[in-house]
Amino acid sequence: MEGEERAHREAHFQEELESLKASVARLTSLLEKILRNVVGEGPSNRPAIFVPPSAIAQPEEIMSEHGQEPNIIQHLST
Repeated sequence: MEGEERAHREAHFQEELESLKASVARLTSLLEKILRNVVGEGPSNRPAIFVPPSAIAQPEEIMSEHGQEPNIIQHLST
């Protein structure tokens, strides 16, 4: 029984790790695009859009929305 639980936790961990890797890759790509635009190497020379910190949900808000531990990456990708 303990082996099954461990295998389940390991599988869940691997899924979360892959999701995190994909999110980091997506964020990295977006940051690279923004930086290219800011320095004038991209398709436009417009500055990046600034999102004030007050517009970004805090972990406590995410927890209260879902009634569980926050999954920041999933929240940011929606």
